[in-house]
Amino acid sequence: MDFITTGVIASTVYDVLKHGLKLSAGVLKERLGQWIKEDIVAEAVATELTKLGIDDELSEVAIYRRLEQSPGITALIHDINANAVVVAPSTISSVTQTHSGSGDNIAGNKIVQ
Repeated sequence: MDFITTGVIASTVYDVLKHGLKLSAGVLKERLGQWIKEDIVAEAVATELTKLGIDDELSEVAIYRRLEQSPGITALIHDINANAVVVAPSTISSVTQTHSGSGDNIAGNKIVQ
């Protein structure tokens, strides 16, 4: 999941810079509210982004590559994802099916190998 989070952060940073805004903890927390809930984490991400020298002249792909190569950002993303897993609600669903005849009776995703 780290590559997804990295992509989301890269896309958000690109959008922020494209619109002429300055990267700050407040802007990141506002735009990445799903992942970044604490002010201290937003501040740490903003600080790491500043250290990487990301500016409005970089493409979204270039920003993504810089994020991927940064050990500081990688560690923060790992922590963000670990925290998100802990607080993410789980859902339990039950399915009652009646099946007659031939063929599969599947509730959900069927994985064929």
